[in-house]
Amino acid sequence: MSAPSVVLLPDAPKFTIVAANDCYLDIVNTPEKELIGKGIFEAFPENPEDRLSKGVENLRNSLMNVVDTKAPDTMPLQKYDIPIRNPSGFKVKYATIQNIPIKDEHNKITHILHSIEDVTVLKKIEASLESEKQRFNELYDQAPSCMGRLKGPDYVYELANPLYLELIGVKEVIGKTVKEVLPELEAQGIFEYLDKVYKTGETVAADEMLVKFDQNGNGKLTDRYLNYIYQANRDHEGVIDGILFFATDVTELVEARKKIEESESRYKELIQNLPVATYSCNLEGTLLFYNKAAVTLWGKEPDIGKKWCGSWKIYSKDGKPLPVDLWPVAIAAKKSNNINYKEIIVERPNGQKRNVRPYPVPFTNDSGEMTEVVSVLIDITESKKAEKIISESEKKYRQIVETAQEGIWLIDKENKTTFVNNKLCEILEYTRNEMMGKNIFYFMDEEARQLAISLMENKNEGYSDKLQFKYISKSGKEVWTHISTNPLFDEEGAYKGSLAMVTDISAQKITDEKLKSLNKKLADQNEEKEKRTKELRISNRKLIKTNRELDRFVYSVSHDLRSPLTSVLGLISIIEEDSKEPETLEQVKMIHNSITRLDGFIKNILSYSQNNRMDLEIQQIPIAKAIHEIVDSVRNIKMAAGISFQIDIDDRLPFHSDRKRFNTILENLISNAIKYHTTKASGRYLKISGTSTKKELTLCIADNGMGIDPNYHDKIFNMFYRLPGKTEGSGLGLYIVKEAIEKLQGSIEIQSEIGEGTTFSIKLKNLKP
Repeated sequence: MSAPSVVLLPDAPKFTIVAANDCYLDIVNTPEKELIGKGIFEAFPENPEDRLSKGVENLRNSLMNVVDTKAPDTMPLQKYDIPIRNPSGFKVKYATIQNIPIKDEHNKITHILHSIEDVTVLKKIEASLESEKQRFNELYDQAPSCMGRLKGPDYVYELANPLYLELIGVKEVIGKTVKEVLPELEAQGIFEYLDKVYKTGETVAADEMLVKFDQNGNGKLTDRYLNYIYQANRDHEGVIDGILFFATDVTELVEARKKIEESESRYKELIQNLPVATYSCNLEGTLLFYNKAAVTLWGKEPDIGKKWCGSWKIYSKDGKPLPVDLWPVAIAAKKSNNINYKEIIVERPNGQKRNVRPYPVPFTNDSGEMTEVVSVLIDITESKKAEKIISESEKKYRQIVETAQEGIWLIDKENKTTFVNNKLCEILEYTRNEMMGKNIFYFMDEEARQLAISLMENKNEGYSDKLQFKYISKSGKEVWTHISTNPLFDEEGAYKGSLAMVTDISAQKITDEKLKSLNKKLADQNEEKEKRTKELRISNRKLIKTNRELDRFVYSVSHDLRSPLTSVLGLISIIEEDSKEPETLEQVKMIHNSITRLDGFIKNILSYSQNNRMDLEIQQIPIAKAIHEIVDSVRNIKMAAGISFQIDIDDRLPFHSDRKRFNTILENLISNAIKYHTTKASGRYLKISGTSTKKELTLCIADNGMGIDPNYHDKIFNMFYRLPGKTEGSGLGLYIVKEAIEKLQGSIEIQSEIGEGTTFSIKLKNLKP
């Protein structure tokens, strides 16, 4: 068999492969031993990445149709991807397939001949040709230039891209002659060029040629400038059968260049007639251009070969000769930015010197390269002389005005500020810039504004005023002043503004007001003082009595309550040692815990009382030693078993505070850390670290205990507050800690999460005397 074929059993749905010729094995690139005995769909499964093709489904339907009808079945072109055995994957294949039944003498199908015609290469060629055609059409339609093809000696449009149609203003041209579409071209000699190309085969090209088009079809021609090429088109035998044309519309470019040329011409004319000296030179210093004003400033036409400037000599502002390489234009030629040269002096051939302010500007081309420098020279000689005279006069005037002890305020006829001196700025708390141009009403409240309006009406009549007047300063305070105002008139007698002398009398005004009310306040205060004195005597007697009772109560709590509790604890200890009855021991343990809590509560009450009533006793505290003593006192209690105590204290700088309150803070925090630690067997720790400085002591007490829910962080320092689920404790410990810390001018913060431990950060002020 010459066609690639395999022989299949009709054992649907498997269709086992029993034989395959070499052509088929070459196409599928698979040894025969890997196919024989396998079903065709097992050997050639569906490509899971190809969800569109149905090659496997179509083949299955064809084979089933052969089995059902016992007739051959021919399949049209199919896409059926062939597995790649090593490495794994699939190879795209296109084929036409024929399935032919092989029958025995009883018309029973014994085998199916499955033959294929591989057309993959042909299919790929067709796809490639289609792709190239698509790319050509896209390139043709999207070309940045006009292009097309004319057929025959009558120049019939065979091709014309969209850009060309846009240029001529016609949509449908294919099949029409150029004369039909663009009759206006005949009078412009365009057809002579076309005839030359068609007859001789010579290419015709032109740049920026003016062509007129009737783009709107109304007979009104529009100028367009084109770069175009007409080129002969030949058939396969080399005979000219048409013309290819290419054109680029450069109208905007040509018109822009013309405008630039016109602008440059006007610019040169304008510069030449400017009253300001202007010239330019290249980067080597050669003069390129200079105007009449420059010649006047220099005193003569510049010498041939003169570099950088037409002046004879140039000096710095202080009169020292400037080397050529330090002339402003020479410096600008070395840099790419403008040079702000304050002032130079140029010397004319007759020795006369002129003060000049230069403004050299580097110019660059489209590539950003500097090509020349243009410099404008402002002759400031006369203005400097005038400025000197004015400056001396103004200096005297300003010295008088600025040293005046009264505020000076000048306004125009519209009541806007035109001048203020420093004293007035000081009085109203505004800067001179903030006041300039402001209407005088801006500095008044409504009451003062109404009064000022009536007073200003008199100024046009020439009235002067002396009165007390209230202004509002920048900070909003009332400023009382004594003002003397005089109207100002121009040469024709018209009112042009006013001059006011302003004296601040706010202090005097306030003093007067205070003196008026002082006597009444003093009388009221004396009466109130006598009343308060009586009340204070009564209050003092009550406070003395309360303090005595509180002292007795504290003494009673300390001795009368705690002493019996201590005795009871001793008796309980004896019972615990002697008794061997579990029930009794359990009850004794409960009593022991209750008495211990009660004793702790009494201690907290005493601490709270002492913290609030006792004065601070400042002394130097050996921080590390104090902390070790507190830890040693609790290390051996039952709940502290297994906890690792880690102490790291830097107390090289002495720390001063109240020792009792300091101990109270640490005892409460350390005992709480032990009491509410976790019960795990290992890894339990309590870390105490701190550093002492000249200003404060920072302490950090951290554990890895059960932790505190952040929702309760703002409550735990409240009096008698106990966390939910924790019945032990009086709810006073952390409250007393915070009270003691505040007494010692410190602060405390907490960081804690459930199951992640708790950290208290404390800062205490160093109360060194």
